[in-house]
Amino acid sequence: MTNVMGNKTKVFAVYLICLLLLITFGCNPVMKAERRVLNNLESSERVFRELEKTRPCANDTTIITKNDTTLLVDTITNYKTDTININGVEYITIKEQPKTIVKTIKVNQIKTNYIVDTRRLGIMADSVRYYKVNAQINKEVGNKWKWRFWGLLGILIGFILIKRFVWSFLNTLP
Repeated sequence: MTNVMGNKTKVFAVYLICLLLLITFGCNPVMKAERRVLNNLESSERVFRELEKTRPCANDTTIITKNDTTLLVDTITNYKTDTININGVEYITIKEQPKTIVKTIKVNQIKTNYIVDTRRLGIMADSVRYYKVNAQINKEVGNKWKWRFWGLLGILIGFILIKRFVWSFLNTLP
């Protein structure tokens, strides 16, 4: 009899441990929230927008530098000449050996390009657009309430004036 009770106790203990594990991992609110965010597009969009505000991209700008080197070579030959005019005919004589002068110019062109993370710019544009629309709505609502206030004030003043005239007219009657 004790052997049967011992087995039942062991089975009950294993059952209890499994039940506790199931409750612990099955009802975990953090995991439920994670599943909800990852499976629902609207929830994930809201969560990611909030995360982008507190944890912006670390490398939002990429710098690309390209170097281009060009060699320009210019060759000049220098002659020292003498011109002699004999009987109307010009004779050109070279006095010295010609010298060749080579001039080399090295041109470096550096092009730097910046690639900006458009996701961050999009977030800023959305934020600006939201506040502009919100300001426009507030202005329209404010104008509506302003006109209501002045209208009610006019009605109140009109009511008081009409009441005075009616009471004064009624007081003059015998």
